[in-house]
Amino acid sequence: MGISRDITELKLAEEEFKKSEELNKLQAAKLNTVIESSSHYFFTVDKNHCIISFNSNFKNDLKLLQQAKLKENDDFFLSMGINSKREKVKWKRYFRISFSGKHFHFENEQKDRLGNTHYREFFINPIKKENGEIDELSIIGRDITEKKLAEKNLQDSLKQKEILLKEVHHRVKNNMQVISSILNLQSAYVKDIKTLQILKESQNRIKSMAFIHESLYTNDDFSQIDFSEYITNLVQNLFRTYDVFDDNIILDLQIDRVYLNLDSAIPCGLIVNELISNSLKYAFDINSGGIIKIMLTLEKEVVVLTVGDNGKGIPQDLKIEYSQTLGLQLISSLVEQLEGELSLDRQNGTIFTIKFKMD
Repeated sequence: MGISRDITELKLAEEEFKKSEELNKLQAAKLNTVIESSSHYFFTVDKNHCIISFNSNFKNDLKLLQQAKLKENDDFFLSMGINSKREKVKWKRYFRISFSGKHFHFENEQKDRLGNTHYREFFINPIKKENGEIDELSIIGRDITEKKLAEKNLQDSLKQKEILLKEVHHRVKNNMQVISSILNLQSAYVKDIKTLQILKESQNRIKSMAFIHESLYTNDDFSQIDFSEYITNLVQNLFRTYDVFDDNIILDLQIDRVYLNLDSAIPCGLIVNELISNSLKYAFDINSGGIIKIMLTLEKEVVVLTVGDNGKGIPQDLKIEYSQTLGLQLISSLVEQLEGELSLDRQNGTIFTIKFKMD
């Protein structure tokens, strides 16, 4: 009598298990090779802050920094040469966060035994068991010393360029002030009223450009200036130049905070200078009062500048683009430079509106 049973499935299962086991061993060997040959640092730490496992690169790095011969179960802080209480507290906090199940990333600065500074970037990850418990942390690090030094050199270079650029704007402003002073001295020897008027207008145009460079010199950002603040300073200077006081002519400012770069700010500043000067010279009688209104807004990347007064107004038959006066010719030319649009309303005094796109 004999007894037999079919073990085909059992044999197939055993073969499948052996294949799976061989595959796992192969994957583990590959992973170990990757970790060992990597330029990164790999090591694990348990809850007692002991180093459980590590790759050769981490071991060699510790030997380079601390002359330490690393062994399994060595204390992490002793091996890393972390002696200060502050540094220990920092690392323990990072470990505590990761043992709670969270991933953590940070950069660390450390000095070697010779006092040289090294920068490392670390990624701490919890190693979870099947039941969800976390007894160890895996830590991956890399040397970012060259990157940090390159960033520092770049920052130093940018700082030097900022200082140089600030000095350039300061020199330009000073040179313009010198030119303005020369014109002022020259005017003392001029008796002709028209010539004096030309000298004064030239001074105001130079001052309007000098204000731009002064604003850039005093600001940390050289790429743009607060044009709303600039308009206020420019108008106050023009009122002083023409001996105008607020009780005689009312200044109505409705200005939003708009920032312009140098290419837009200089022509726009000259436009404001010309329009306000014209209003102060021609719009009102000597004893009559009036209102000068300036509006500045930014609408969908389009700057809208409105300058007007309720004075005598410009004659209806006068066309700005064909005007023989230097001021109006300059305004038309500056608007073209801004690639903008100029419109004129003569119904109640004179209102100029300039629109141009923000660069």
